[in-house]
Amino acid sequence: MLETTIEKLSNKKCTGCGACFNKCPVSAIKMEYDTEGFLFPKVNSEKCIQCGLCQKVCPELQIEKTVQMIHPEGKCYAVMADDEIRLVSSSGGMFTLLAEYVLEQGGVVCGATYSDDYMTVKHILVSDKKELTRLRGSKYVQSQIGTVYQEIKNELNKKRIVLFVGCPCQVAGLYSYLGKDIPGLFTADLVCHAANSVTAYQSFIKEMAKGRVITEVNFRDKSVYGWSTPTTISFQDGTVSNEAWNQSKWYSGFLGGIINRKCCSTCRYAQRMRIGDLTLGDFWQVHRWDKTCNDWKGTSLVLVNSKKGKELFRAVKNRMKLCKEAPLDFAVQYNGQLVRPNKAHPGRRFFFHHLPKDGYHKSLWYGQKWRYDVGLVGWWFAANYGSVMTYFALGKILEDMDLLAIMIPIPKVDRQGWEPITEKNIEFMKKYFPIANKRPIEKIDECNRFCDSFMVGSDQLWVQSYVPLVGYTFFLDFVDPNKKKIAYATSLGREEYSGSMEDKTLARAFLKQFDYISVRESSGVEICKKSFGLDAVRMLDPVFLCQTKYYDELADQAKISIKGNYLLCYILDPSSEKERAVEYLESKLNLKAYVIFDMKTFEKSKKTWSMDNVLENVRIEDFLALIKNCSYLLSDSHHGVCFGLIYHKDFICIANRARGYTRFESLFNLLNIREHMVENPLEILDHPSLLKSIDYVKVDHILKGEKKRSLNWLKNALNAPKNEKYDWDTRLLVKYHNMLKKQNEGIKKMKLILKELDNEEG
Repeated sequence: MLETTIEKLSNKKCTGCGACFNKCPVSAIKMEYDTEGFLFPKVNSEKCIQCGLCQKVCPELQIEKTVQMIHPEGKCYAVMADDEIRLVSSSGGMFTLLAEYVLEQGGVVCGATYSDDYMTVKHILVSDKKELTRLRGSKYVQSQIGTVYQEIKNELNKKRIVLFVGCPCQVAGLYSYLGKDIPGLFTADLVCHAANSVTAYQSFIKEMAKGRVITEVNFRDKSVYGWSTPTTISFQDGTVSNEAWNQSKWYSGFLGGIINRKCCSTCRYAQRMRIGDLTLGDFWQVHRWDKTCNDWKGTSLVLVNSKKGKELFRAVKNRMKLCKEAPLDFAVQYNGQLVRPNKAHPGRRFFFHHLPKDGYHKSLWYGQKWRYDVGLVGWWFAANYGSVMTYFALGKILEDMDLLAIMIPIPKVDRQGWEPITEKNIEFMKKYFPIANKRPIEKIDECNRFCDSFMVGSDQLWVQSYVPLVGYTFFLDFVDPNKKKIAYATSLGREEYSGSMEDKTLARAFLKQFDYISVRESSGVEICKKSFGLDAVRMLDPVFLCQTKYYDELADQAKISIKGNYLLCYILDPSSEKERAVEYLESKLNLKAYVIFDMKTFEKSKKTWSMDNVLENVRIEDFLALIKNCSYLLSDSHHGVCFGLIYHKDFICIANRARGYTRFESLFNLLNIREHMVENPLEILDHPSLLKSIDYVKVDHILKGEKKRSLNWLKNALNAPKNEKYDWDTRLLVKYHNMLKKQNEGIKKMKLILKELDNEEG
């Protein structure tokens, strides 16, 4: 179906011109608004006869034909109608001169008008001069073409003259629908800066109205600011809202490329060579070329592009108050759309992300400031499969909650870089989530400018031995007091928090600034109470909360593929005992074993492993695919086991005390699968009962409840208002720490300067 209908066209390229809708012989296509407020064709598969006409008539799918429609570069003119016409026109009144002439010849004019409630814009045909008032003025929102192409064809068949005025893509849509340039049809394309979202427009208007009934919207009213681009809205109660061009937030979003249709940023019609017979626009800054061409009441920019355009232009020339040929090279200086399309703002997605819940003006602020809902802090880039996947999962969970998250790079205290392998993991994450710029530790507080809240995720983070490495970054010491701080399933690594009383006091001060704290292990609940006097709750590791389809999508990109059944061994800390366990399982299960080592210690691990079954260059995608497709799993990794559980694998876990026993104990006790875990690898040789299958009916039942509980906790933490805490002793301690940190950085810089001076003197 996709290959034979208009749905083959990407939304990024579709202009919403409506040619396909008008052409469909069985009315199987409807033009519907998407979530951003732009029209797209939707095909009813039950009605569709797969004739392919919708594709044949699409200007974007028939690029060669569309390019042939574009005229060679024409002549440029500065034009003024009389003062009375210009007073009610956007610029110099050229549209009115053309439209009145066509109507006088018994023709019809097609242009854009507001709906009665001013909430949408649509194209209509008029045949009376009295109706031209509806078509005058710039609407600055994408119009619905409706069935006007069909109506125009009917009028042309009656041998009536038709003037069509619209955006260049709409002119292209009309020509494509008709199949040829029909005698009697005149087209005028507008110098269009982009098609704007109807949803954004409606939100903007409603916020401006504040409950009042609208009687008029005029983006080009000249009564207050003259020839400019103000926003004027009149209301039934007699009040009027007037905003100059530099005050109106509509223009900020429009001209800033925030509220525009996606395809507009790559518009093929934004050039000097045009598709319409004529091109109409404002001749901005024309006085810089010729002062006589600007009396500040409005001057039209007119490009005469074709023979038919020249014919129509000559017919109305005697009605012009001013008509002066001007250099196109000058005109394009102040009409950038005659050279290039309006670029999409990088914050566009932030705007549309917030629009449904926050409205136009607040969403515009988010778009302009590139505001993220959550800054994620942790080992998301670390040289470890589990760490990376933990944050991938958390990012996807937030994404499914319709929240935008950004990964915050973690700087070292000594300013040195991380292991080279981490760069590969950063590149992996960049495919799926925004990554903040790298900053030294004294400047990481700049992240407060673009994050509304911060979250530390699940992994070993609150470990005192990390403080010399990254400071108190994992305790969010850099986050402003007015920002929400959340810890989701964070791990403290061991049974107790190591560190002096002073260390615990400072850690407690930072943790008391958190709004919501959950930990991954049961032991973490006890540590928080015992060492910090805080109530924490245990939550499930985020890898269990993430939809499995996201893992499957990654696994489908794997480059390593093993045919047949196999035993997968994910070993973080290899030993001779583990080798013996692998050999035993190979023999017992009649499976060939393949081994994955930790990214960070791969070379070292490989040298200590005597078996010739090590897989090299295992990417994140390969890691997931290998677990997903294995017949049996052996691992001393917590996350290795987690993914084994997710993919319903039978496994044996070797609890790794060197990397923290509590994570294994907490998870296996929760799921009642303690019998599948050993501490000594040699136990596997003596207890064949370890090989019995895991009862995933019971495991899934427990996980289902835990997932629901954990997701509800996380949603509440994210959606609830920030806790206002006024523990002044704690705040003073935190403030004192931050002051010392800045002083220490200043001392370091001074020492570097003195060292450089000594070297120069030497």
